[in-house]
Amino acid sequence: MARSDTERAIEILGASEVATAVKQRPHRKGAKSRAAGRTASQGDPTMWTELIRSRLPSTSLERTAEHLGVSVNELSKTLRLPARTLHRRVAKRQKLTCEETERNVRAARALARAQQLLGDQNGREWLLERCRGLGGETPISLLDTSDGFVAVMDELGRLEYGVVS
Repeated sequence: MARSDTERAIEILGASEVATAVKQRPHRKGAKSRAAGRTASQGDPTMWTELIRSRLPSTSLERTAEHLGVSVNELSKTLRLPARTLHRRVAKRQKLTCEETERNVRAARALARAQQLLGDQNGREWLLERCRGLGGETPISLLDTSDGFVAVMDELGRLEYGVVS
């Protein structure tokens, strides 16, 4: 059975770290988690929001960079995050901020989707090469904003259905 994009993204981020981050997320007193009882493959719409708010460990950024085949320094520059700060967080094994976590999650989700569609190596290469359908930008360079993430995911959707950009 093929893994979903969500399951792939969680694997890229580090499944055990992600599960721990979600479990440690404080919930409002008396409120039930919408994610309770659902698995990642069931597509809980609030799962990513909860995950981002829980702030992932810095090792998840290392894992994303490794899966992309780039250094943490290159990934931080691409996602427009301060490299020195990230290196310090990684060295001290600290959690990422919500903003850092969100950009890391975007990169992992886009990579998972590209690999699901194009295969592991081709998906990785697609994210790192200029794309005419994205105005000549590299898809990964657009992941620093939510609109850029949507554009990348839309372009992958067009590729999936054979729409030429």
